[in-house]
Amino acid sequence: MFKYILFLSLILILAEGAEANENESCVAARKAEEECGEHTYKAIRPLLKYIHQMKTEIESNNNKMEGKDREIKQLQEKLNQHNEFVIEALKELTKNVLSIKEEMGKPTSNALKVQDLEEQLEKQKKSIDQKDQQISEIKNEINNLTNKLKNYEDKPGGCTPFGDAPGIHKIITKDSFDALCDSATAGPGWTVIQQRINGKEDFFRNWATYRNGFGAFDGDFFLGLEKIHRLTSAQPHELYIHIERFDGIIKYFRYKQFAIAGEEDQYRLITLGKVEGNGTEEFLHFHRNMKFSTFDRDNDAWSGHCASKDKFCGGWWYNNCTGSNLNGKYYDHEVERRDAIFWDGFVSLKKVKMLIRPKSY
Repeated sequence: MFKYILFLSLILILAEGAEANENESCVAARKAEEECGEHTYKAIRPLLKYIHQMKTEIESNNNKMEGKDREIKQLQEKLNQHNEFVIEALKELTKNVLSIKEEMGKPTSNALKVQDLEEQLEKQKKSIDQKDQQISEIKNEINNLTNKLKNYEDKPGGCTPFGDAPGIHKIITKDSFDALCDSATAGPGWTVIQQRINGKEDFFRNWATYRNGFGAFDGDFFLGLEKIHRLTSAQPHELYIHIERFDGIIKYFRYKQFAIAGEEDQYRLITLGKVEGNGTEEFLHFHRNMKFSTFDRDNDAWSGHCASKDKFCGGWWYNNCTGSNLNGKYYDHEVERRDAIFWDGFVSLKKVKMLIRPKSY
């Protein structure tokens, strides 16, 4: 290879000498031809042409090599730029990897937080389900109470909803009212419609007062004809009459049916039904189908006025006139008077109670 390069260098030197002056070469050639003769010139002439061609080819290759050098330089610059881009990308990637590793270093804490939130959510769901169940139960209870309330309004049962709880209770009807409930006299569920125990209330009252009711639950009182009508017309009732004499004897009468009409029919005593009790004298049936009378409303069957002050002195279902009068004048001792509270004869009574209760109880 070295010999080949040396040979080419020699040729180039010779070519440079030949190129110095082509005309001189030609002149020299002619002289040589002249001096050496035609034979010598013809022998060296191809060599000179070859040298010239080689020079031209070398120059062309030099130009190509310079172009390749420029191309290599451009590629080198692009490669450098690419390397810089790769380096920056690797730096960014490394940074991201480190960041990811850092985040991945916290999985336990985040997992615990997520688990805690999931547990709280599950508890809340269970709590919501429980609340929904409670709401559903409350709605059912409200519906039941609403139905019961409607039933009480349509068919008021007096004190039956309160069972063994005595005392004053609100009776649920379309026009609710207070009533005295009694569970001691004849068992639970009875509503007291009339009571005479101390004589503190005057029963010589007008029609409107008997219609609306009067007195105090801790003493003498009358519940009111309109209230009694509403109760007994809503469903079948029974009547219990409790009587205590001044000699301590107690009698009771229990009527299997009891109902009175409305004011348009003057609160007529519609029915009483069969009676049972410990007394032999029963006088209330004598008043069955009679309208109620007061001193200002005469509905009795007598030509006079049974409810007047000079007669029986109180409102009642008088016939002609009466076999009993539990709304007469109260006496604090035993007397024999027709204006007194009496059941048989005219002997005054110490205590009286009239109670009603639905037959279905």
